[in-house]
Amino acid sequence: MTRIRFGTEGWRAVLAEEYTFDNVRAVARAAGQWFKQQPLQAPVAIGHDTRFMGDRFAAVVADELAECGVEARLCSGSLPTPATCFYVVESKLAGAIVLTASHNPAEWNGVKVKRPEGCSALEEDAKWIGDEANRIAASGMGGAPAPRREHERFDVREEYLARVLSLVDADAIARAKLTVVADVMHGAGGGYFDEALRRAGCAEVRALRANPDPTFEGKHPEPIGPNLDPSIPLTADPEVAIGLATDGDGDRLGLMAHGEYIDIQRSIIFILHHLLKNRGWRGRVVRAINVTSMVDRLCEQYGCTVTETSVGFKNIAPQMIESDDIILAVEESGGYGLRGHIPDRDGTASALMACEAVAVEGKPVREILSDIYQVTGGRPHFDRLDIRLTPEQRDKVKPKLPSLEPDTIAGQPVAEVNRLDGAKYIRKDGSWLLLRLSGTEPLIRIYAEALSGSDVREMLDGGRDLVLGMAGG
Repeated sequence: MTRIRFGTEGWRAVLAEEYTFDNVRAVARAAGQWFKQQPLQAPVAIGHDTRFMGDRFAAVVADELAECGVEARLCSGSLPTPATCFYVVESKLAGAIVLTASHNPAEWNGVKVKRPEGCSALEEDAKWIGDEANRIAASGMGGAPAPRREHERFDVREEYLARVLSLVDADAIARAKLTVVADVMHGAGGGYFDEALRRAGCAEVRALRANPDPTFEGKHPEPIGPNLDPSIPLTADPEVAIGLATDGDGDRLGLMAHGEYIDIQRSIIFILHHLLKNRGWRGRVVRAINVTSMVDRLCEQYGCTVTETSVGFKNIAPQMIESDDIILAVEESGGYGLRGHIPDRDGTASALMACEAVAVEGKPVREILSDIYQVTGGRPHFDRLDIRLTPEQRDKVKPKLPSLEPDTIAGQPVAEVNRLDGAKYIRKDGSWLLLRLSGTEPLIRIYAEALSGSDVREMLDGGRDLVLGMAGG
């Protein structure tokens, strides 16, 4: 029997293999039962991205919720996950179910369950939903479809665009007369991500891949270097101030400038620097364990504190809900949570903030980054390596990783081990290597940050050797 498991950000599976109508019904019915147990009894929003048959799966989810006695409101068409979350908060709903596999390849789809605050269900709640979905699927109840119903439709586009535009200084952006490249990667951000940039006053928005395409042209809709071949070269044009890209469901951001991809770690300090220096924000920054230590150095310079969490915005969001002192919440996957907005990632809101940074600084991106390096003590060098594991290899690696303690990484002694999430080996010079099993894909991710690119490559090679040693033993 297929095992339905909620990972770092919901449940994901391959279409027609594990992601079937029966399994989606089981997850929807389990989520419906969970919503019925919550203090707030209100409608639940159903959203979906541009993936194959997203509207059909959304209708099935709405029917199953209704069968559980939960009123469902269906989106009028594909829309970014952050827009659904915003709608939940503004309409005081009980939460949402979003059908998306985020940045995964086209053959995948998934389910995200959102709380009334607009963030993902917490770890214990996601586990309960997953366990109940498996019970339902095993009993055969997941295969008994709920009757088809008509559901109220919602369209939140104008309200959402107004909200994200209110977060930035549109006048400053307009005065700067920015020309930007906007790569929507054929995802749900089309008509949101690019339109927000136009309404913010960018002089020219050179949008590409803004049309919905469930195949994503065969690329992963993840806004990182290897997937941005069509848009990176466009940013080499001297007229282009910055390039911006978002993922399949519009909650992540990737930056480009001067014909190159600006890796996520540098993008994080680029936006954080603007908030601290130009906006004068003070307080706390929440970062995941796999985010650059340059965040800590930058915060130290401006008298701010840093809180570290395990990977996944569901582990970051509670911090944003419980406290109003958080300036920025960030994760290595390109997710940014901004003060004054929903306690979740938003690719469009963070793209607008990046434009504001360029407009206010009045300098090319490379010069802004150079200024930041003067404050942080140099440029961070970072890279990530993903190793696909068979189920048998994962079963070998998972029990061994918590006790893996190498004396050295790439020839240098390990000074500290952080096991908050996976195993992070920190060397005396502050460079680090993190090994972490993915919660959403059959992968182990290896992250490294060091003082040079060559050192990062050596550390990643060392990490690969450690993983292969565990998988083969």
